[in-house]
Amino acid sequence: MTLGGTGSAAAEEWAPVQGWRRLGQALTFSLTPPATAEALRCAARSAKMMENEVFLSFTFYSTILILKMYVVAIITGQVRLRKKAFANPEDALRNGGLQFCREDPDVERCRRAHHNDMENIFPFLFLGAIYSLLDPSPTVARIHFLIFCVGRIIHTIAYLLRLRAPTRSVAYSVAQLPCFSMALQILLATTPYW
Repeated sequence: MTLGGTGSAAAEEWAPVQGWRRLGQALTFSLTPPATAEALRCAARSAKMMENEVFLSFTFYSTILILKMYVVAIITGQVRLRKKAFANPEDALRNGGLQFCREDPDVERCRRAHHNDMENIFPFLFLGAIYSLLDPSPTVARIHFLIFCVGRIIHTIAYLLRLRAPTRSVAYSVAQLPCFSMALQILLATTPYW
Protein backbone atom coordinates (compact mmCIF):
# COMPACT_ATOMS: atom_id res chain seq x y z
CA MET A 1 0.00 0.00 0.00
CA THR A 2 1.43 3.36 -0.97
CA LEU A 3 0.42 6.90 -0.12
CA GLY A 4 1.44 9.26 -2.86
CA GLY A 5 2.18 12.92 -2.68
CA THR A 6 5.10 15.07 -1.87
CA GLY A 7 4.94 15.66 1.84
CA SER A 8 1.16 15.88 2.14
CA ALA A 9 -0.33 16.28 5.59
CA ALA A 10 -1.81 12.74 5.45
CA ALA A 11 1.56 11.22 4.60
CA GLU A 12 3.34 13.18 7.33
CA GLU A 13 0.65 12.11 9.81
CA TRP A 14 1.21 8.39 9.08
CA ALA A 15 5.00 8.52 8.92
CA PRO A 16 5.68 7.71 12.59
CA VAL A 17 3.25 4.74 12.69
CA GLN A 18 5.06 1.39 12.87
CA GLY A 19 4.93 -0.40 9.55
CA TRP A 20 5.00 2.70 7.38
CA ARG A 21 8.25 3.34 5.52
CA ARG A 22 9.29 6.27 3.39
CA LEU A 23 10.26 5.16 -0.12
CA GLY A 24 11.40 8.21 -2.02
CA GLN A 25 8.48 10.62 -2.13
CA ALA A 26 5.88 8.00 -1.15
CA LEU A 27 5.10 6.13 2.05
CA THR A 28 4.76 2.35 1.87
CA PHE A 29 3.24 0.03 4.44
CA SER A 30 4.91 -3.20 5.48
CA LEU A 31 3.30 -5.78 7.75
CA THR A 32 6.71 -6.80 9.05
CA PRO A 33 8.26 -4.62 11.73
CA PRO A 34 11.72 -3.22 11.14
CA ALA A 35 14.50 -5.71 11.83
CA THR A 36 15.80 -5.39 15.34
CA ALA A 37 19.39 -5.98 16.27
CA GLU A 38 18.37 -9.16 18.15
CA ALA A 39 16.48 -10.48 15.12
CA LEU A 40 19.52 -9.88 12.95
CA ARG A 41 21.79 -11.67 15.46
CA CYS A 42 19.37 -14.59 15.58
CA ALA A 43 19.32 -14.80 11.78
CA ALA A 44 23.13 -14.72 11.71
CA ARG A 45 23.31 -17.57 14.27
CA SER A 46 20.81 -19.60 12.24
CA ALA A 47 22.79 -19.04 9.05
CA LYS A 48 26.00 -20.05 10.82
CA MET A 49 24.33 -23.22 12.16
CA MET A 50 23.27 -24.20 8.64
CA GLU A 51 26.89 -23.81 7.51
CA ASN A 52 28.06 -26.16 10.28
CA GLU A 53 29.01 -29.43 8.54
CA VAL A 54 28.57 -31.47 11.71
CA PHE A 55 25.11 -30.07 12.40
CA LEU A 56 24.02 -30.71 8.81
CA SER A 57 25.26 -34.29 9.04
CA PHE A 58 23.43 -34.71 12.35
CA THR A 59 20.27 -33.27 10.79
CA PHE A 60 20.48 -35.72 7.88
CA TYR A 61 20.88 -38.84 10.03
CA SER A 62 18.31 -37.65 12.58
CA THR A 63 15.78 -37.17 9.82
CA ILE A 64 16.46 -40.69 8.52
CA LEU A 65 15.86 -42.07 12.03
CA ILE A 66 12.64 -40.10 12.52
CA LEU A 67 11.36 -41.33 9.15
CA LYS A 68 12.26 -44.88 10.21
CA MET A 69 10.15 -44.41 13.34
CA TYR A 70 7.23 -43.29 11.18
CA VAL A 71 7.65 -46.39 9.03
CA VAL A 72 7.55 -48.64 12.12
CA ALA A 73 4.38 -46.85 13.30
CA ILE A 74 2.76 -47.40 9.90
CA ILE A 75 3.80 -51.07 9.91
CA THR A 76 2.29 -51.43 13.40
CA GLY A 77 -1.01 -50.02 12.15
CA GLN A 78 -1.01 -52.29 9.12
CA VAL A 79 -0.32 -55.37 11.25
CA ARG A 80 -3.18 -54.34 13.55
CA LEU A 81 -5.53 -54.15 10.57
CA ARG A 82 -4.32 -57.42 9.04
CA LYS A 83 -4.51 -59.31 12.36
CA LYS A 84 -7.69 -57.52 13.49
CA ALA A 85 -6.14 -56.77 16.88
CA PHE A 86 -7.20 -53.33 18.02
CA ALA A 87 -6.22 -51.53 21.21
CA ASN A 88 -9.39 -49.43 21.47
CA PRO A 89 -13.02 -50.65 21.53
CA GLU A 90 -14.15 -48.00 19.05
CA ASP A 91 -11.59 -49.24 16.52
CA ALA A 92 -12.66 -52.85 17.10
CA LEU A 93 -16.36 -51.97 16.65
CA ARG A 94 -15.58 -50.20 13.40
CA ASN A 95 -13.66 -53.24 12.13
CA GLY A 96 -15.88 -56.17 13.04
CA GLY A 97 -16.80 -56.11 16.72
CA LEU A 98 -15.56 -55.96 20.28
CA GLN A 99 -14.03 -59.44 20.01
CA PHE A 100 -11.25 -57.75 18.01
CA CYS A 101 -10.29 -55.51 20.93
CA ARG A 102 -7.41 -57.77 21.87
CA GLU A 103 -3.66 -58.18 21.87
CA ASP A 104 -1.73 -60.01 19.18
CA PRO A 105 1.89 -61.21 19.41
CA ASP A 106 2.82 -59.70 16.04
CA VAL A 107 1.31 -56.32 16.91
CA GLU A 108 3.08 -56.40 20.27
CA ARG A 109 6.39 -57.14 18.53
CA CYS A 110 5.91 -54.03 16.34
CA ARG A 111 4.98 -51.97 19.38
CA ARG A 112 8.08 -53.14 21.25
CA ALA A 113 10.27 -52.23 18.26
CA HIS A 114 8.69 -48.77 18.19
CA HIS A 115 9.08 -48.37 21.97
CA ASN A 116 12.72 -49.42 21.73
CA ASP A 117 13.25 -46.78 19.03
CA MET A 118 11.87 -44.09 21.32
CA GLU A 119 14.09 -45.24 24.20
CA ASN A 120 17.20 -44.97 22.02
CA ILE A 121 16.61 -42.41 19.28
CA PHE A 122 15.36 -39.61 21.54
CA PRO A 123 18.55 -39.63 23.67
CA PHE A 124 20.59 -39.73 20.45
CA LEU A 125 18.78 -36.61 19.23
CA PHE A 126 19.73 -34.76 22.41
CA LEU A 127 23.32 -36.01 22.54
CA GLY A 128 23.90 -35.44 18.81
CA ALA A 129 22.58 -31.88 18.93
CA ILE A 130 24.80 -30.93 21.88
CA TYR A 131 27.77 -32.80 20.38
CA SER A 132 27.34 -30.81 17.15
CA LEU A 133 27.85 -27.59 19.11
CA LEU A 134 31.24 -28.77 20.44
CA ASP A 135 32.85 -28.28 17.02
CA PRO A 136 34.10 -31.87 16.61
CA SER A 137 35.85 -33.17 13.51
CA PRO A 138 33.21 -33.42 10.75
CA THR A 139 34.51 -36.84 9.68
CA VAL A 140 34.51 -38.26 13.21
CA ALA A 141 31.05 -36.83 13.88
CA ARG A 142 29.70 -38.25 10.63
CA ILE A 143 31.06 -41.69 11.60
CA HIS A 144 29.32 -41.42 15.00
CA PHE A 145 26.00 -40.53 13.36
CA LEU A 146 26.33 -43.16 10.62
CA ILE A 147 27.12 -45.99 13.04
CA PHE A 148 24.14 -45.11 15.22
CA CYS A 149 21.79 -44.81 12.25
CA VAL A 150 22.86 -48.09 10.62
CA GLY A 151 22.78 -49.89 13.99
CA ARG A 152 19.22 -48.74 14.65
CA ILE A 153 18.04 -49.69 11.16
CA ILE A 154 19.55 -53.19 11.51
CA HIS A 155 18.07 -53.49 15.01
CA THR A 156 14.58 -52.68 13.70
CA ILE A 157 14.89 -55.09 10.77
CA ALA A 158 16.12 -57.84 13.11
CA TYR A 159 13.26 -57.12 15.53
CA LEU A 160 10.47 -57.07 12.95
CA LEU A 161 11.73 -59.98 10.84
CA ARG A 162 12.69 -62.10 13.86
CA LEU A 163 16.28 -62.57 12.71
CA ARG A 164 18.19 -65.08 14.79
CA ALA A 165 20.14 -64.02 17.83
CA PRO A 166 22.46 -62.24 18.40
CA THR A 167 21.77 -59.97 15.39
CA ARG A 168 19.47 -57.63 17.29
CA SER A 169 21.68 -57.51 20.40
CA VAL A 170 24.82 -56.79 18.36
CA ALA A 171 23.04 -54.02 16.41
CA TYR A 172 21.82 -52.50 19.68
CA SER A 173 25.27 -52.61 21.26
CA VAL A 174 27.02 -51.16 18.21
CA ALA A 175 24.51 -48.30 18.06
CA GLN A 176 25.16 -47.47 21.72
CA LEU A 177 28.91 -46.96 21.21
CA PRO A 178 28.64 -43.57 19.46
CA CYS A 179 26.10 -42.41 22.06
CA PHE A 180 28.47 -43.22 24.91
CA SER A 181 31.32 -41.57 23.01
CA MET A 182 29.30 -38.38 22.43
CA ALA A 183 28.11 -38.32 26.05
CA LEU A 184 31.68 -38.67 27.30
CA GLN A 185 32.92 -35.89 25.02
CA ILE A 186 30.07 -33.62 26.15
CA LEU A 187 30.93 -34.27 29.80
CA LEU A 188 34.62 -33.62 29.19
CA ALA A 189 33.83 -30.37 27.37
CA THR A 190 31.52 -29.15 30.13
CA THR A 191 33.64 -30.25 33.12
CA PRO A 192 35.16 -26.76 33.59
CA TYR A 193 31.64 -25.36 34.15
CA TRP A 194 30.68 -27.61 37.10
